[in-house]
Amino acid sequence: MKRLIAALLSLALVALTGCATEPPKPMFTEAATQSLPPPPRDKAQVVFLQPINSIQGAAPVALYDVTDSGRTLLAITGAHSKAAVLLSPGQHRLMANHSGMIAHYLDANVEAGKRYYVLVRFIYGRGFQLRPLQTAGGSDYSVQSKDFPSWVSNTRFVEATPEGRAYFEKINDAVTKSQAEGWKTWLEKTDQERAQLTLRPDDATVQ
Repeated sequence: MKRLIAALLSLALVALTGCATEPPKPMFTEAATQSLPPPPRDKAQVVFLQPINSIQGAAPVALYDVTDSGRTLLAITGAHSKAAVLLSPGQHRLMANHSGMIAHYLDANVEAGKRYYVLVRFIYGRGFQLRPLQTAGGSDYSVQSKDFPSWVSNTRFVEATPEGRAYFEKINDAVTKSQAEGWKTWLEKTDQERAQLTLRPDDATVQ
């Protein structure tokens, strides 16, 4: 009897081993080049910094350009990561979407040939806010902040993988729903609150 039980357990173990699936492929990978090129003359360069730890940054964050009625995936970020994207000069509306659950907006007015920094800021229970980093003033959200050097040095440039893009395409309906809910929240903000979440031409660090 004991031998029969042992044999059955062995068969069960084999079956479970055979059914084991490969771990999911990453939604973003470290970029081959970690150096940041200068912004091109005809585009604005926006660098998103997400220095959050691995626990708080476990779920991926999709960064979109949602100007007008479109929605273009710019990058996917996570813990200790950063992404540099190029935008045409002028007005843009950007969105951070926390895995199709929570969306935050940022208005941007950017100029060609200039570099801007945006902090992908974790807010407990409320996803990730896009906070523009100013070039002047006493704000904590500034390139003059004591934390800015570590935000840059403790993050690595990443690139979205095909699996990551496919994931956010798969949850497209959830992203659309959270985008609408996030827009309601944006409209409820005061002018001062929206101003704090607006990237301006004079926030550029490279000319």
